[in-house]
This record gives sequence, C-alpha cells and structure tokens, in this order.
Amino acid sequence: MKRQIVKRGVLVSVVLLVVAPLLFLLGCQVIITLSTAEISKSKSPPATLQESDLVGTWKADYGSYSGIDKLILKADGTFKQIYENRREHYVFETPWNKWRLERFADGRVRVYLEGARYYPGGAPGAEIDAGEPWTFCDPFVKEEKDWAKWDVSMVGKLVLNVRLLPSGELVLYHMWPGCGDGAFLDSEVFHRLKTPSAEETMAH
Repeated sequence: MKRQIVKRGVLVSVVLLVVAPLLFLLGCQVIITLSTAEISKSKSPPATLQESDLVGTWKADYGSYSGIDKLILKADGTFKQIYENRREHYVFETPWNKWRLERFADGRVRVYLEGARYYPGGAPGAEIDAGEPWTFCDPFVKEEKDWAKWDVSMVGKLVLNVRLLPSGELVLYHMWPGCGDGAFLDSEVFHRLKTPSAEETMAH
C-alpha cells in the first residue's frame, strides 16, 4: 500500500509539471501544491536525536486558503502554536502547553503537542476535530497490515512525525486524515526557521 501511495504522488507531480505550464499559457490562474519527492524519501531521525535538537520556531504554509501555522518549541518542554488565516480573519493561539517526544523500536519519532490543533484543511475542520475522536494515520509505518500502528488519536493534541530529509534537514510532518490513500505534500511539512521569530524572541 505504501509503495502505491508514493508512486501515485510521484505520478501526480509529473502530470502537474506538464499540465501547469500549458494552463498558464492559456491564461488560467492555477494554485497547485506539488508532491515533494524529498518527503517520500525521508528517514527516521538518528537515534541520538534529543529534545534540544527540535527547539526553535517551525512554520508550515498551507496555502492562501488554509493559512500559516507556527510552532515555537522551548527547551523547558513547553510550546506555543500560532495559526493565522488572514483570508478568514482567523487566529488561534495556544498558551504555553507541554510537548514531548515518543520513540519507537523501528526508529520513528513523534512529537506530541498538548492542546494544539490540526490545521492543514483550514480553520473549520480544525475546530470540529479538536474535540472529536477522529483517527489519523501515520504514513511512515512500514508494517502495512499493522493498523494498530497506523492509527493515531489526536483528541486534544497534535501529533507530528520527526523526519530527516535527504538534504539533512530535520522537519516535522503531519499525520494523514485517512489511511486508505494519500500523497506526500510539502504543504504538510513544518520547516524550522533559520532566524528566531518575533514570538520566540519575546518568549525568551
């Protein structure tokens, strides 16, 4: 199943790369999120990963319709999520809640963020899902038939995968809202900012 998902994502990328220029020439305005090959080729982080390696400000850009998501992870084990969608005049900000890591025998590492929300689909879905027993899936589980490992409960919290890209960059990647199908998208990735954000500077 996982191989089929990855192949499908690559195929979609190729098709969009061919079709998008044609649409542009025809005068069509198109907003496209391309699958990112680096994400599908990412690995679990090294066993030496520590909480201190994730301290800083992380940002995910979901596009003009779904907004910007920021996570500020502090060394004292607290974090703040700041989500903003200017198109909808919507802002969500957590207090300084707790965050922690969970390590698995196969090398996977997850970040648990208490009180944070899943915003890739925009504000309305996040508001509904925040208190509902909605089950998400981990796209990096290798045992395709082990559904117990695929299923991730995110009631009252946000759970992210820590991944290492081929470039050597550590990223945080969202769980998938469905187990049957999916594609690895750059819009579902939190990248760490190279310079501290204004919120992070104020937090110190």
